This record gives sequence, C-alpha cells and structure tokens, in this order.
Amino acid sequence: MTTDSHWRGRLALYAILTAYVVLATIYSLITPIFEASDELWHYPMVKYIADHGGQLPVQDPALETAWRQEGSQPPLYYLIAAVLTGGIDTSDMDDLRRQNPHADIGVIPPDGNVNMIVHRGDLEAFPWRGTALAVHVARFFSIALGLGTVLVTYALSRAVLPDYPAVALGAAALNAFLPMFLFISGSVNNDNLSNLLGNLLTLLIVLLLKARSLPPPRAYAAVGVVAGAGLLAKLNIGFLIPLVILALLVLSLRFRSWRPLVIGGAVSGGLTIMIAGWWYARNAQLYRDPSGLNVFLELVGRRAPPANAAQLWAERHSFTQAYWGFFGGVNVMLPEPIYLIFNLIGGLGIVGTVVFFVRVFARRGWTSERWLPALVTILWSLVTFVSYLRWTSETPASQGRLVFGALSAILMWMALGLSWWLPRRARPLMLGAVAVFFAVVAALVPFVTIAPAYDVGHTRLHEQSGSNDQVVHAIFREPDDGGMVELIDAAVETPSVQPGDYALVNLVWRVAAPLSRDWSLFVHLVTPDGVIIGQRDIYPGNGLLAMTDLSEGAAWQGNIAVDIPNTAYTPLLLGVEVGWYHLSTGERLIMTDGFETYRVGAVELLPRSSALDVPNPVSVNFGHQIELVGYDLTDLSPAAGQTIELTLYWRGLRPMEADYVVFAHIVDPITTTLYAGSDAQPANWTAPTSTWQAGDIIEDRHILEVDPAAPPGVYELEIGLYLQTEDGFPRLRVVTPDGGMANDYLYLTRVYLMPNEDAS
Repeated sequence: MTTDSHWRGRLALYAILTAYVVLATIYSLITPIFEASDELWHYPMVKYIADHGGQLPVQDPALETAWRQEGSQPPLYYLIAAVLTGGIDTSDMDDLRRQNPHADIGVIPPDGNVNMIVHRGDLEAFPWRGTALAVHVARFFSIALGLGTVLVTYALSRAVLPDYPAVALGAAALNAFLPMFLFISGSVNNDNLSNLLGNLLTLLIVLLLKARSLPPPRAYAAVGVVAGAGLLAKLNIGFLIPLVILALLVLSLRFRSWRPLVIGGAVSGGLTIMIAGWWYARNAQLYRDPSGLNVFLELVGRRAPPANAAQLWAERHSFTQAYWGFFGGVNVMLPEPIYLIFNLIGGLGIVGTVVFFVRVFARRGWTSERWLPALVTILWSLVTFVSYLRWTSETPASQGRLVFGALSAILMWMALGLSWWLPRRARPLMLGAVAVFFAVVAALVPFVTIAPAYDVGHTRLHEQSGSNDQVVHAIFREPDDGGMVELIDAAVETPSVQPGDYALVNLVWRVAAPLSRDWSLFVHLVTPDGVIIGQRDIYPGNGLLAMTDLSEGAAWQGNIAVDIPNTAYTPLLLGVEVGWYHLSTGERLIMTDGFETYRVGAVELLPRSSALDVPNPVSVNFGHQIELVGYDLTDLSPAAGQTIELTLYWRGLRPMEADYVVFAHIVDPITTTLYAGSDAQPANWTAPTSTWQAGDIIEDRHILEVDPAAPPGVYELEIGLYLQTEDGFPRLRVVTPDGGMANDYLYLTRVYLMPNEDAS
C-alpha cells in the first residue's frame, strides 16, 4: 500500500468512526428513555448496583423487581455503568419509568400503542437531571463501546484479509451504519460490552494464530483479561474458550514448544478465572447453577413446548428484521421494501463468500497458516448462530441482534462476498455504494421511523371547554373523587368485518374534571347475549397518555383497532361498547345513568367466503395432517346444566395411519377447569382418521353437557386432536400460516355460561 493510499484509508476510517459517533448519538437522543430494547429493565439493574454500593441483587422468581431477568446477567456492564452514574440522584426513576400496562411488545397493531413507557416531557427534557441524566450517561458509555466494536471490525478484517484492503473499510462502514447496531449502541444494554469483548477476543485469537514467533506473555495476558471480562459481560463468550485452547495448541505444534499451551494456558486461563470465576461461584452457591440460567429462564419465561426446527424457521423474518433494524419493544419496524433490500444485500454477501471459499479451496490458494485465522472467525460465527438457535428454542427471543457478538466476523465476510469477484478498482465502489445505502437508511430511521412512533401530537387536540351546543355522547365519572371524562365524538369506521380483521373505532374524549387515577379504556365487541368476541384495552391517546397528566379541557382522539379472532363465530351482529377501568383494582368509571359501558355502534361479523359449503369457514392446520375448515355451534350462551351441539368440519391433508381422538372442552383458561367436554374419534367413532383420504370433508358432531354447577362467566371452547398410546396422549400442534408450530390446542370461540335455570 502506498503512502497516499494509506492516508486515504486512514481518513476514510476516521470519517466512518466520526459518522458512527454522530449517528449513535442521534439514536440515543431521539429514542425516548426506556424505549430501547429491554432498557426498561437494564437501567434499573444499574441503579440498584449504584444505590447499594456495588452489591448485586439476589434473584427470586417469586418476587417482581424493576430489573427482572437482567439481575441474572453477568454484571460487568452494570457495574461500570453504576460507577459512571453513581453520583447522580436517581430517586425520581419511578416518575419517569411509568409503564404502559397495555403496550404491544413484539406486536405491530394498526393503532400504535408501541410505547412501553408513558412519558413526561418535563422530566426527560434537556438539560437532563436525575434519572434522565443517568440514563443518557449510560447510553454515552454504550456508544463508546460500540465505537470500539467498529474499530475491532476494521482490525479483524485487516488481520484476516490483508490483501483485501477495501474489505476492512467496507466492513467497518457496514458495522458503523447498521441501523440495529446503532440503535442498541445508543441504549443502556449489556450487549454493547459483550459485543465488543466477543469480537475483540476473536481478534486476539486471530493475532495469536498469525504470530511469526512465540508470543510474549502480554499476548496471553490480553487474551485472559478479555476472556475474563467477556465471561463477566455475557455467558455466550464462554464458547470462545475452546478456540483459545485450540489456538494455543496450534502455536505449540507450530513452534514445537510447550510454552504456548502450558504457559499461555496458565496465564490466560488463570486471569480468566481470576476475573470472572467469582461470579460463577456465586451463582453455584445461590442457585445451584454456575450460569444462573435456571433462574433467568424462570423469570423471562420458557416456551411451552420448546420451539422445533419448523418453528425456528418460521421466525426467520423476525430474526432478519431484528438484525437489520427492529426498534422499540420489537414493535417499530422499517418499511418492508427496506428489509427486502437489506436481505438481498445479505444474501449476495453470503453467496459471494461461499463461492470465494470454494474457489480458494479448489485452487489451494491458501496455506494452513492463512486458513486457521479465517476458520476461527467462521467457527465463531457458526457457534454464535447455533447457540442463538438453542437459546431461542427455550425462550422467545428471535432477534438477529443476539448474534452481534460475532458481528465483526459476519460483516467482514459479507463485505468480502459483496466485492471480491469484482475488478480491484471496482471493489471500493461496490462497498461504498452499499455503505451509502446503510448510512442513508440509518440517518433517516431516527426521524422517519422512531420519533413518529412516540409522537403524542397526532392524538392530542387543542384544549376544548364544554359548550351548550356541543353534543356529549357520554360522561364517565370516577366513583369517589369526582374526576370526569366525556365522549364527545364516536364513529365505527368498519361497519362489517370478517374473522382475522380489525374493527376500527374512532373516539374523541375530553377531560371534564381532572382525574385522580390512570384509567384504561376498553372497547368491546359483544354478542346480543354479552359474549365478548373481541376487545382492546389501551391507555388514552393510543397508549401515549396517562389520565393523571391531563388537565381540565384536554382532549384527544384515537382510532382504536379491535382484533377479531381468526376463528370467531359468524355471522353475528356485534355491539361496540366502550368504558374505562382501573387495572390494579378492577374498578370502573360510571356514567351518570349508573351504567359502566356506552354503546357507540355495531359491527356486522360476516363469514369468510369458501368453496367448501361449510358453516363459519376457517382454516386451521393441525400437524400438517388435518385441517379444520368450518364449525357450527347451537348456542354461544348456554345455561349451566344445558346441552349444546358442536359440529366440526375436518379435511384430511394426507393419508394417515393413526386414529386421532378429537377433544372439545368448555374450559376456564386461567384455572384449566373443564365445565363440559367430549372426547371421541370423528363422527362419534364412525370415521377413524386412518380411513380418510386426502381432501375428504368429515362432519364431526359433539354433544357438550355443561356442568350444572358451572359458575356463570365467559369461558373458552377448546378443541384439538390426540393419540391414545401406552406412553401418553400426544397431541397434534397447530401449524401457523408462516409454518411455525403453535399450541397443541385451539381456542375456537368464547362462550358465556348463564346461571343454572333449575337452581333454587
């Protein structure tokens, strides 16, 4: 490389690093406090340590804490952030950390409600103070860690691919301008430290393998310090330890010396244990598990049942989305065409890399000394991905950002795959064009995607005082304190819907007298007998407002989207009712006439079209073997002691050898108590599934006798299929439209059990 090209490369690197800092800072400033991925729980962990002089919490799944599962994470990130913020008075955290109890985390409904926190601009505005200041200080610490990761990406590419200088700058640029990386780097999140240390340890292993002579003790010490810090930052870095041992073994064989394996192992291993060992010993003592994962999983929740290969494959879209950019509580997404372009770039990079390795291997163009560092980066990328699959099979976590511990290696090979096949002078142009696309998207995201998701302006109206000529549809009053809210406009915007659709209801409200508590709005779609078919519970202003923040005359509007279940019974005329309740007590606001709900209109629930000539057409796939194509029910609101008839219409998807039993239960979903049930092979044992041909439509009637002692209430009608075997009763699982595996039962519809008419 000439002196001129060297300086041009340096200037380009400095420009990339500067742009990263600017963009990451913008992300940290635009993203509201506690709206970044899991920051809602990460920061309270920092605060606890800061408030308790460096002491760590003892996790107890029976106790609800502000830090939840993050208290089970290795603590290095939190300890450093606690030192940086320890002098700040954060006693106002609860005033800022007001959770939106109805936030749609991991879900993207059409009416917003993505915010995990109901924000107070006066406490979050610049100049920062209290908790807001502490959060931003911790975010700036994360930005510095992300800067280190970008530098490591550049250095790793130079070390592994020294004859491809454009790849180093290209990989660094892709790293610096990756929207999801910028989003996480601008948040309080321990991944920022573990990402840096995991990629840095990969670089140190590569440098060991590239050594031309016996490495000095400081090289082993660096590996030990980074490995120990990494194990104190996140558990996944432990998977790099075998690669460290392998690298030391290779050095001993190469130089025919026991020193790398023995001395190097003792120095690096000793430092690793010295730095991180206490944490794992503490876990073993407290939780009888050195990793602490048993408590972590109890707190965060396990999948039931664990995800199989089909389910993981079905979640590939959420994985790639959260690799490129999926913001907020995994509920603020980029436009689909942007993901498509990102995926095309990633796919081209993967294909190009595979072809590169086939070509190099076929031509035997690399020596073993050249292959070994490359193999380390490939193995670490694969191990990271496999460990991700193992983890997400246990708990719902299909987010591509979880592989950022190997991001430097991943982007290095992506940059190579995108460019190596081009003429040498064209490679920087290709990588530059891709980097520009990344940078443009990254620069627009904070302003076009993130900020609008939390903008309360589109829901707030100018303060309106009551007037004699303005129609007030309903007035809701607090039971004791005199606060009042008025419904001043209402419109059902979808007069007819089908199962699987959203019913849209536009409501305009005004505070008539300040309210003393934070009330939740509910919108119910109910049958004439009062069975709630669809419902939406939400804070005012599509989740962005809290009642106690609103002064007299404050008004807002909301276009509320009520989800209609895919298997909702049709046809029905559903009343649209609205009201308010207090989540923690269950109390409701009461109208002046004494009622708790106000009917704003009706929605006609119509059946889907179907060529099968069955009532209430549906399509539910059970285990790729049997499809439910329709059903009929004689009564949605039977009385206790009465009998109803359920008719299921099945279609065989392929010939079957087994004979499945159909179960149909009226069940309390909370207690799992059965109040009616029928278990029988189809058509009252006359049409065993082993006799079906693919495409056959089977009419299957079940008589459900409701327990005479069943208490009145709304319950679920649950159906499914199982086998009777010596080892148990394995059920068929529902296959989701994207190919994933859901539960081994289906809630078909709600039923309302009326009081026993014969009871005295």
